[in-house]
Amino acid sequence: MEEKTVGILSGLVSYLFWGVLGLFWALLSFVPALDILAYRFVFSLVFMAIILTIQKNWRAFFKSVASLWKSKKIIWVILASFLIAVNWGTYIYMVGHGQATEASLGYYIMPLFNVVIAPVFFKEPLTKTSFLAILLAAIGVVWFTIQTGSLPLNTLILATAFCLYGVIKKKIELPASFSLMLETIVCVPFGIVYLLFFTQVSFFSYSPLTIGLLVLSGVVTAVPLLLFTVAAKTVDFVTLSFIQYVNPTMQLLVAVFFLHEAFDPHKWIVFAFIWLGIAIFTVGTIHEYRQVMFQKVK
Repeated sequence: MEEKTVGILSGLVSYLFWGVLGLFWALLSFVPALDILAYRFVFSLVFMAIILTIQKNWRAFFKSVASLWKSKKIIWVILASFLIAVNWGTYIYMVGHGQATEASLGYYIMPLFNVVIAPVFFKEPLTKTSFLAILLAAIGVVWFTIQTGSLPLNTLILATAFCLYGVIKKKIELPASFSLMLETIVCVPFGIVYLLFFTQVSFFSYSPLTIGLLVLSGVVTAVPLLLFTVAAKTVDFVTLSFIQYVNPTMQLLVAVFFLHEAFDPHKWIVFAFIWLGIAIFTVGTIHEYRQVMFQKVK
């Protein structure tokens, strides 16, 4: 199988995985969101430790950590850990409180946030189609705020946290397994302290099924991230731009058809603006890509 085909399949599987995870977190809706987040840190660390042991990559991992410490870039890793914790915790909370459609909206908006961030951090120009896409997304969010009387704060936190997390990940290049391992190492002490002194429910007081799901949370955290890394290294930007919208689309379908969330007209209007913005952004990106390729051929 060709390398690019493997990359496309890996990307699709990772986004499908993320898209249906709402069903998994819904099974744990009775467990406090902070408890789930703490267990997610702990069991992600356990799972990644097993992965590094199987790969026999511990020496390379510690060498990378030493390099980051020496260059003081470890600060950025700590910030990335905080941002992914905010993203995970917000998403788990939203799914557990009947806000899965708003969560999918956050992941639709997130790529457009990336477009806003790109000129600031990576000196990438903001094109006319990108600006129009962002404007339409902003209109959708404003409309939702006016009609419901409240700003979709959790949605914006979800999108912003993952957007900034992506910026840091792009600036600090680490293999996916090393990056995830280091981030969980940073977060695990906070999770352990919370579970020892602040949680109201003991781990072993849950049913065997719930304990199994909490242990499995580490696996469902790590697997899609590892698959996505394969896609990012082997698939071109335009293809990934199409694939990335599988995630929020699946989240939306899961929320409406499996979690049975009410999808009122206000939400439809917001999503219509977002989808139109995405369509314009995608068409513009393809046009720019073709121009670049045409100039290379010339």
